[in-house]
Amino acid sequence: MSTVFLNDAQQAAVSAPDGPALVLAGAGSGKTRVIIERMAWLVEERRVPPHQLLALTFTNKAAAEMRARLERRLGAGNTGAFLGTFHSFALFVLRREMDRLGRSRSFTIFDDGDQLSLMKRLVRELPPGFTPVLPRAALSWISRFKQKVETPRDENDTPDPAHAKSFLRLWDAYHDALEAASAVDFDDMLSLLVRLLEDHPDAREKYQRRYRHVLIDEYQDTNRAQYLIARRLAEAHGNLFAVGDEDQSIYSWRGADINNILDFSRDFPQASVHRLELNYRSTRNILDAANRVVANNINRLGKTLRTENEAGERPRFGLFEDGEEEARFVAEDIAKRGLAPESVAVFYRTNAQSRLLEESLRRRNLNYVVVGSIRFYSRKEVKDLLAYLRLLVNPRDDESLRRIINVPARGVGATTQERLFEYATLRRMPVFDVLREIELDETLPQRARNAVMQLVALIDELSLRAREAPVAEVLEELMERVNYRGFIQQSDEKEMRDRLAIVDEFLSACAEHDKDNGTPLAEFLSDLALSSDVDEWDASAPAVTLMTCHCAKGLEFENVYVTGLEEGLFPVLRGDEGDEDIEEERRLCYVAMTRARKTLTLTAARERMVFGRTDWGREISRFVREVGQEHLQPVAGQEPKREEGRAPGTPRRARRGEGAEGAQGADSAPAPLKSGTRVRHATFGSGTVIHVSSTGGKIKARVRFDTGKVAMLMIGLAPLEILEGKHRDPR
Repeated sequence: MSTVFLNDAQQAAVSAPDGPALVLAGAGSGKTRVIIERMAWLVEERRVPPHQLLALTFTNKAAAEMRARLERRLGAGNTGAFLGTFHSFALFVLRREMDRLGRSRSFTIFDDGDQLSLMKRLVRELPPGFTPVLPRAALSWISRFKQKVETPRDENDTPDPAHAKSFLRLWDAYHDALEAASAVDFDDMLSLLVRLLEDHPDAREKYQRRYRHVLIDEYQDTNRAQYLIARRLAEAHGNLFAVGDEDQSIYSWRGADINNILDFSRDFPQASVHRLELNYRSTRNILDAANRVVANNINRLGKTLRTENEAGERPRFGLFEDGEEEARFVAEDIAKRGLAPESVAVFYRTNAQSRLLEESLRRRNLNYVVVGSIRFYSRKEVKDLLAYLRLLVNPRDDESLRRIINVPARGVGATTQERLFEYATLRRMPVFDVLREIELDETLPQRARNAVMQLVALIDELSLRAREAPVAEVLEELMERVNYRGFIQQSDEKEMRDRLAIVDEFLSACAEHDKDNGTPLAEFLSDLALSSDVDEWDASAPAVTLMTCHCAKGLEFENVYVTGLEEGLFPVLRGDEGDEDIEEERRLCYVAMTRARKTLTLTAARERMVFGRTDWGREISRFVREVGQEHLQPVAGQEPKREEGRAPGTPRRARRGEGAEGAQGADSAPAPLKSGTRVRHATFGSGTVIHVSSTGGKIKARVRFDTGKVAMLMIGLAPLEILEGKHRDPR
């Protein structure tokens, strides 16, 4: 048995018998250790060959860490398990089996930018009578269906009846374009793998025999497609080892279904269930605060984290006049406390909040890195060069060809391009195949024909070399042949230096790939397509880390600041969210808080610029109240205050330039409302208040009526009657 120390709960999970097993692993409870030790136990105790183990997770960073730990555990010569992301596994299988689905194995992976570029073109090309829709809205709608492995049937399946025809047309046009370009998007990779496993029994049985044990990390984050992949692979032998935490399910907006983990015991009645409740990361006070927040959720399987760590200092809370003062405090506090920049993370709910924080950190000369900002591989120069490289692997990739056909300028103007693309559409053939015939088209200018013939010759020549030659060598020759550096040098001096630095950095990335991996260009491109913002982040850099709470999942830091804890911002409130939305926001707060090892600071502001307007009189987030003021210490220089008679959420001071009377407005509550108050509405009947909030002096109440309906009502306008003396637990 393993010599690595395991507590009793971990040991029971690691040595669980064959069959389905669910490991409920709380934050910081050693879930990665359990997965690695489970694999080692299967190899050493059960004599399972390593190549029969399949472990799937969600980020390349997590997969790389797991691979390194398994190699250290078993020895470099005794590994062979597949340890990767769902998407990397799908890529592995589809590169070998795609022809069963009538598609080419040499497909290109379209990233977010490629998808958006394609959808913008398809929206522009909608025929007369089809109303335009927002390209991102169309892509989001398409993604939701593909994550569920479904196809829209009719207009009732579209998000907007007024644009139903356009959405359905774009569904077809988008997938036709992908197939014509021999391309897939991220959702396709999973849905096509599901199709393969469900429609081709021989392929399904092949991979069931190959992988006798399937281990899933972060099971609570699986969507319908990932659930089906795991289930189909494990159904022959039943060996599905799922590790997750329903309290950290925060990705419903990208298809994750918390019911996959909540219903595990129903889906697999013979499953053993193990709870890892001992936290090794955080101090007792931090953990207690996080537990108080998440305990307010109803959709839980039931566990309470505990720790044997020291109590540590209580989490701090600071309430500031506005967002600028909040950001200034964070920067000054980091400097005053003498914290090592790399030990600090600052979290926020939305990316827009980073600007003030960045400005304050710059003024204090504190190094920082923003995770989730413009990715290096999304820079224009890198996208140009990647388009060339992708064409070397897949000449059918029309979107890449559209990007570089006249970059650098080679005399193929907009009119010529339009004619070429229209001709390719009419003949239902890739644009590159049309270019091969261009010397026969005397209707085009000779200069354009010569330029296109040179481009075709270049792609054909380098595509052969790219199969074996180092990626950096191919890229260097390509840039020289098209004079890409000369093209950049036409910019003004500062812009030119920045753009050349980006090109050189990309070339260095290619050289590092050649040194570390030595795999062909096609695999290099696939690895890049599957990378994420967090994958590119260097945790060892001496810099403060700024990121959204969603990006923080799976990470940990000595010192954490969670900013913007106000109703409407964290939790985000739009007026149409249900209880499930609030519970996910609460889980997100729990995730952010449990990233902290030693110190946790929560902050909020009374006034903040939101969506381009100043919102004053903001209410402190319910999550702060759920921790409890008695369990929080004020930041230095602040003492908890409460004016007599001031209801939660009412303004502490008037808006600048207004009197107190004007700040209160006409929407003040006619009577005190709080969670649990029983009310009657003239239309909806009796109900229970489940939350009260205030924004800009306007007080709103969320009410769950006895009929089951939940509504957000503006107090002062809604016909509400308070049922005196009545109170009910809103949960």
